[in-house]
Amino acid sequence: MKIIKVIIMNKNLWILLIATVSQIFTCKTTFAQTAKDEIHTFSSIDTLLLNPSVGFYKWNGQEQAPFKSLDSYERYNWSVFEKSEGVYDFSILQAAAEKTYHNPIGRGKFSFAIRCVVQGTNKAYPDYLDSKMNSWYSNKKKCTVPDWNSPYFLERLDSLVAALGRTFNNDNRIGYVEIRSYGNWGEWHLGNFEPPVPPLLPITNASIAHMIDAYTTAFPDKQLIMLCANPFGIKYAMSKTNLKFPIGWRADNWGNRGMQGITQSESWEYFKDRWKTAPVIVEGYGTGGRGMEYSYCLPQVEQYHISSIGNGNFGIWSTMTATQRDSVLMGVRHTGYHYTIRSCSMPQTSDAGTTIQIKTQWSNTGNAPTYQNWTVIYRLLDAKNGKVKGQSTSQLNLKTLLPTLDSVTKMDNPITVSDSFSLAANLKSGIYRLELIILDPSKYDSPLQLYNKDRNDNGGYDLGTIKLVSSK
Repeated sequence: MKIIKVIIMNKNLWILLIATVSQIFTCKTTFAQTAKDEIHTFSSIDTLLLNPSVGFYKWNGQEQAPFKSLDSYERYNWSVFEKSEGVYDFSILQAAAEKTYHNPIGRGKFSFAIRCVVQGTNKAYPDYLDSKMNSWYSNKKKCTVPDWNSPYFLERLDSLVAALGRTFNNDNRIGYVEIRSYGNWGEWHLGNFEPPVPPLLPITNASIAHMIDAYTTAFPDKQLIMLCANPFGIKYAMSKTNLKFPIGWRADNWGNRGMQGITQSESWEYFKDRWKTAPVIVEGYGTGGRGMEYSYCLPQVEQYHISSIGNGNFGIWSTMTATQRDSVLMGVRHTGYHYTIRSCSMPQTSDAGTTIQIKTQWSNTGNAPTYQNWTVIYRLLDAKNGKVKGQSTSQLNLKTLLPTLDSVTKMDNPITVSDSFSLAANLKSGIYRLELIILDPSKYDSPLQLYNKDRNDNGGYDLGTIKLVSSK
């Protein structure tokens, strides 16, 4: 204890003021007072991780490349689900979703699409529709084409999509639903088909809008994906702004020079930046590798910011050359988000009952962000027994963490995130670990994997230790 004598003089009197000042303040400040913060740096890894909605997905039951996927995708003919008017059987979809849920390598999500026309298949829509609408037969493609503008056709399509929505809109096993109602294979085009037989007309913009609206109405809580082949269709889908999840887009000609033509589309300006808020999904061009030009695989992933690729339709793996295989794998390796924590600054010591400051540096060395909600959490754990003694949510929103690699220089430009963590006043003195873990708020997905080494048994990452002094 110091005794300080202070003498104050004015014109009329002497005042002797004796002040006693404690060397250690007895009151606590809002933020912990520390002499020095400790900066931890972290090592990264360079391999494709099994995270949701990134990399390969199992494509129509296939996994051509020897790389397992969490997620799966299939598309079906309308006639599979509705044999008679208004009687639906979605057991095939239920079984596929359940199989993906029980994926042996990790819980995955199942995505699907419904088609009305498939070349080589006489009829992909239910037979009963023909009793109240016209149709025509394509001799070139060996299939029946419905009257896309028929009020009855659109009414029955509405009913199907609405039934799908009632069943799957709130099903966490479902990843995305494709808007695939029109065109050959549901790809929103009738390339190389004959013109429709009069009095039938080509599909109108009003019918296109009607189909898209059916999906956005039925699936308000699901990620929707629109094929990009129809200029009006993709423009209209991209214009739908009042959605929980912006509509993503898809192309089925990955690895072919024809995909380069997307940028020449009259509607490209409406979806060229959609990757920032919604996924871009692709599959290879042609069964058995027909039409694949493998040198385009990686450049197209980077150019279009592709998140996931079907593991099939790009060739028969056993007959592909080593160069072709490497091209496919190199493209897949660069898909989607690759989040890395670079460093963390935090106090070495602090008092219980105070608030500490945590600064982290983050990179996204992939080519797109995540599009689902994740919560970045700090957890304080007792170093002796691993019990959680407190937690705090970071302000970091991974959906907004776009790629940090400069596309020209390839230099990384990490972002800095500043967070606060309030330490409970009843914490005992001792050593604690600070852990970072990224959780799915719905509790469906496992904790997100970062491109960092040393993931712990909790599914998180240790940021360092802190010594606490009890406030008691």
